[in-house]
Amino acid sequence: MSQAATSRESRRLVSTWLYVLAFMIWVMVGIGGYTRDSGSGLSIMVWDPIIGVLPPLSAAQWNKMFALYQSISQYQLLHQGMDLAGFKHLFWPEYFHRLWGRLMGVVLLVPLIGFAVTGRLEKRLIPWLGLLFVLGGLQGAIGWFMVASGFFPDSVAVEPWRLSLHFFGAMFLLGAVLWTAMTVETPAPTPQPGLLGFKRLAQLSFVLLLLAMFGGTFVSGIHGIDAFNVAQNIGTGMPPAGWPFSGIFTDTATIIFDHQLLAVIAALVILTLGVQTFRHEYPRPVQDGAALAAGLVILQFVLGVSALVSKMIDIGVIHQMNAVLLLGALLRLLHRLRGATA
Repeated sequence: MSQAATSRESRRLVSTWLYVLAFMIWVMVGIGGYTRDSGSGLSIMVWDPIIGVLPPLSAAQWNKMFALYQSISQYQLLHQGMDLAGFKHLFWPEYFHRLWGRLMGVVLLVPLIGFAVTGRLEKRLIPWLGLLFVLGGLQGAIGWFMVASGFFPDSVAVEPWRLSLHFFGAMFLLGAVLWTAMTVETPAPTPQPGLLGFKRLAQLSFVLLLLAMFGGTFVSGIHGIDAFNVAQNIGTGMPPAGWPFSGIFTDTATIIFDHQLLAVIAALVILTLGVQTFRHEYPRPVQDGAALAAGLVILQFVLGVSALVSKMIDIGVIHQMNAVLLLGALLRLLHRLRGATA
């Protein structure tokens, strides 16, 4: 192993680079959430990984892009009569979403090559990070696979299961980058006797949060923020008639209720982590990690209710981004518990 790669300076540089990349993925979640909730995701009818870096630069190019959009059902059913200015309002969020994805590829690949050539990167990490670059490109392809479902006849949005696949592809990349960054920063786990049970509770919290987030992707996919209706018992926290056999992937009220149920269960377990740290004298990094997760899950609950009741897209996007922060907080807690034993 290269001495330069294991130096404190190299570890700091490499971990900082990876944390920046993780931050960019988090921002990407926000951009993608806004693009999805605002209905902008279907505005670009072509997938050009190279040429698509540039937006339309002439009136002819803009008219060509607009004509393509006018051929799909979303325009014909929702935006009939929209002018070019209205199309541009839809176009720019999706364009920026794709551009940000390309920028992330550059931020991963260029420093990877630079650190590898200068010997600042451990050799065992080079193929792993190269794989993450390939998976990032695949994530772009999955994104197009998702968008393409919105071009089907009579379709005005992408299919929720494809949205879920795209989102969890991003979550895998975020988790892999974050875990790698934390391991580069702190390669050796700290022995922590007596914390194995707490670690298992943290692992359960992580799994439950993933399930709640999975339910959340379907709520987003059906525009659940627009479906809240007290009179029809949609989004009120009460199970719909016939639950749990009322259509977990097809019935709007059931999809929203299932997400709420999973979210409440996950929140209770995560809050238990926070309570445990006050009842026992755990190491300070573990206490801080659990307290952060507990604080974020309370905020997440408030944001979720606020988004549903207010029907405000911006709050819904913040709700989604905070869920990713919560996921990162639990990952960091689990990383600090690597050395936990019975």
